[in-house]
Amino acid sequence: MATEAFTVRTESDIVHQLDSMAGALDRSRNYLVNQALREYLKTHARQIEKINQGIAAADRGEVIENDEVIKEMEAIAQPAAGDDFFNYAGIWEHQDIDQTSIRAKAWPDRRG
Repeated sequence: MATEAFTVRTESDIVHQLDSMAGALDRSRNYLVNQALREYLKTHARQIEKINQGIAAADRGEVIENDEVIKEMEAIAQPAAGDDFFNYAGIWEHQDIDQTSIRAKAWPDRRG
């Protein structure tokens, strides 16, 4: 693949971090910058594609009304019947659970 040189100006701290990482990974500064640029371009290309798909869907009238979205989110956020956090409060009450008992059960052959 053909390469092309270009210059980037950045903060000294970023250059020092880049050099430190390059040394730790036994890679060149150039290699790491190219890897970072590839990841950035891949990520943002995907985001731009999703945004464009959303705009095209909206242009076709394929939208969901805000009230419907809120209703769906509220349904998802509601705990299932009987799945209330407070139903579980106190389940460890009157249990023999402390550091000594846990160690004794985990390593029964050891003397505490």
